Amino acid sequence: MYLRAERISKAYDGQAVLKDVSFEVETGEMVSIIGPSGVGKTTLLRILAGLEKADAGAIDFAVKPSRKHPVILVFQDYLLFPSLTVFENAAFGLRVRKMKRREITEAVDRVLSHFGLSDKADAYPSQLSAGQKQRVAIARAVVVNPALLLLDEPFANLDPTLKMQTAEFLRETQRAFGVTTVSVTHDLAEALAMSDRVGLMLGGELVQYAGAEEVYQRPVSLEAAEFLGPINQLDSDIAASLGVPCNGGPVMIRPESLTMIRDDSGPATVESSRFAGALTKYTVHLDGRRIEVLSSSNGFAAGDRVALRIADDNHPTSTEGAA
Repeated sequence: MYLRAERISKAYDGQAVLKDVSFEVETGEMVSIIGPSGVGKTTLLRILAGLEKADAGAIDFAVKPSRKHPVILVFQDYLLFPSLTVFENAAFGLRVRKMKRREITEAVDRVLSHFGLSDKADAYPSQLSAGQKQRVAIARAVVVNPALLLLDEPFANLDPTLKMQTAEFLRETQRAFGVTTVSVTHDLAEALAMSDRVGLMLGGELVQYAGAEEVYQRPVSLEAAEFLGPINQLDSDIAASLGVPCNGGPVMIRPESLTMIRDDSGPATVESSRFAGALTKYTVHLDGRRIEVLSSSNGFAAGDRVALRIADDNHPTSTEGAA
């Protein structure tokens, strides 16, 4: 255990924002806390950063952060110094420590090279794109060798086309520098892609904390499943007909876990299809239930008779009995 948050609670004007939140982070781990707006994610991050005090609970480190190895919070607005160049922004923390000029230059040159910013060293923030500003802010944080790196909504100001690319870069950077990192975000795909573990917050509570795939494929409740993406709630008899084991309760299956086979005598009928880029969303009628199927476009049209199967490369989401 590198960091332990134990039973953290916080309220504003009598309104509970965080309720007994507990989790652990291992050395060198990347953790993302996800959830809808207003569930306390940023409040939790500010408490981890020491910017706010919890009403109850404790934050414990295996090795206490220090001036030499601080906790660094990168805000979603980056907060770069507008009158300083990229190099000067990245060097700021090292200069505060009064390091030798040669050591500062070597450290900053190295981190700017990793972040693909060497050619922007003399540029000012106003001359940078949002993605470049973010990289400068993270470079400024990483170069001081922080005990813990905190990222507040790291994808909030990025174009949709850059978000997954940025998630992959953050993951690569976090591994390269070995920085223990906690991020809060509502960008689900990016959080799942870059994280070792994911915590899901709903209503001020950390309702699930596990590996990214487990959180997505085995959510603890229907509410958790629905937040993470579209879900089919199937009766046990329909689930059994698809070969999904169950114990009599409803079973949750994600649309991408299903596939369709053309079958003129099949039990299901395609009601509609909607092209969605790489995938097509189908609505299928089976035994009085509407079921969503998300798959590659394969020529199905409204009125086609089909059979449903579990996709070979997927498995059902397990929230059996959730209500």
